[in-house]
Amino acid sequence: MKSRSALRPFAVLSAVMLALTCVQPAARADVEPGAASARRAGFFTDAQLTGLGSGQTVTTAYDAPASLDPRAGYPAALPAGSTGHGGVYAGTIQITDQGTGGTALVYCIDLHTTTTFGVNYELGTWNQANVPNNGYVGYILQHYFPGTGEPSSAPDDASRAAAVQLAIWFLTDKLVLAPDDPRYAAVSAIVADALKNGPAKEPVTPQLSVTPATMRAPSTGGVVGPFTVTGNGPATLTPQNVTVYADAAGRRRLAPGDVVQPGAKLWVSSDGPGATQGFVLERTVDVAASAVYLYDGGNPGLEKAQKLILAEKERLTERAGALITRYDAGTLNIDKNVQGSGAGLQGAITLQIACTDPDRHVTRYTRTLRAGARSGHRTLSVTGIVAGSTCAVTEPADGENGRVAPRAAVIEPAQVTIPTDDTVKVAVTDTYDRATGGVRITKTIRGTGAGHQGRITVELRCAGVNRRFHLAAGSPRGTHPVAEITGLPAGTACTVTEPDRGENRKVHLDRVRIRPATVTVLKGTTREVRLTDVYTRVPGPVK
Repeated sequence: MKSRSALRPFAVLSAVMLALTCVQPAARADVEPGAASARRAGFFTDAQLTGLGSGQTVTTAYDAPASLDPRAGYPAALPAGSTGHGGVYAGTIQITDQGTGGTALVYCIDLHTTTTFGVNYELGTWNQANVPNNGYVGYILQHYFPGTGEPSSAPDDASRAAAVQLAIWFLTDKLVLAPDDPRYAAVSAIVADALKNGPAKEPVTPQLSVTPATMRAPSTGGVVGPFTVTGNGPATLTPQNVTVYADAAGRRRLAPGDVVQPGAKLWVSSDGPGATQGFVLERTVDVAASAVYLYDGGNPGLEKAQKLILAEKERLTERAGALITRYDAGTLNIDKNVQGSGAGLQGAITLQIACTDPDRHVTRYTRTLRAGARSGHRTLSVTGIVAGSTCAVTEPADGENGRVAPRAAVIEPAQVTIPTDDTVKVAVTDTYDRATGGVRITKTIRGTGAGHQGRITVELRCAGVNRRFHLAAGSPRGTHPVAEITGLPAGTACTVTEPDRGENRKVHLDRVRIRPATVTVLKGTTREVRLTDVYTRVPGPVK
């Protein structure tokens, strides 16, 4: 960026002139127009309007009627219905880059909106500016002062700057000069050239943004986010009263000056009390002539300000970021205790925390204890709760999974109030008994040899259980109970086999069927296993 340390001096404007001009140097008429304002730049301000460049005070311009079409050419005579505009400064305006401290020149493209020194600006696009004929204005800036020495017919830079500004205002705001005005020939020639050879295309504007632009953060230092970075190039990070992280867990801390790439997601925690909290991303880029600067909304009490357009290519800073609103908050610690003979066999436990803040807004949080958590205490924390909130903990999912018999959870106290920058505790105790079930075994004897078989042995194998049962030799045809085993742990897989099947010299075992061969014990249920043996009588005399 070129440094413009010396500004062209201008006479002090009168109070009436200040009320009508494009640039209002200050609220008082006796402030020197070339003096920079002491107003503070905004947190994300790209540039601040700080002075005047080359130009002239014009008192002979007219507002043409709304029916005038600037694309039809500069009027050869003052259009009927035109009204005197009053005094206006026409020329270049100085902005100061907030990243490098260098300066650049801009023109006005919104005549009927005022601005003043100290107003904060940010890079924008033509669509955002919503100014007519910007393409033709872009052509002018590519071929005329200050990028070139044109119009060469003008006697000095002040005259050149005034002619360019008046040509721009004709295209954007229908401001016209009468043919007898000494600037008329230069202004009309600039417009004719632009209409014949333009419009220019909008320059590629550097892009950098952070969304969302604001977020609340707790005084307890909890991490909030994500903030998504978009742009067409890397930027450097400047935190202010916050810590910035590259992950939601807050483990990958970023330092001032770190490079952040487009597409990155950032998280933030508040470092403590501070008037301004947030972070800025900043990149220095080449900005082409005709890029627009728009009011960034950062001046207290100022709703809108003049739209500006860059007069020539400069090396400037683009800035974006996010602001944090810190609020008083506290922490809730849940002392979660798992106990009982079934502890460690339960499923996942879900705790819900409902907190009602002093404004009656309800915020809900969820914490989960993984399935199979062993017996003992552990702490589940909820931080960043608005101070003064009343919170109640409930347990909608108590770990019931068929393997345990949960008792009612004990939650003490039922409700707590969250202090500022401090912690309160709620104890939640879950007691689990081991769930049990049973297995019933029956034996069916069939076939021509039924009743002549020997002793039958049935074996039941479960985790920790291995038992054998017998059916007496010669048991008759039909179905017989073998055993019913209770108190087996739910979820246990049990297998039934028949190691001794009763074959002897009198009978032959023709077929064996065990259904099902393996069963899983269910809570409060007796599973049945059916064994069927079909015997065939061996031919010949029985001795």
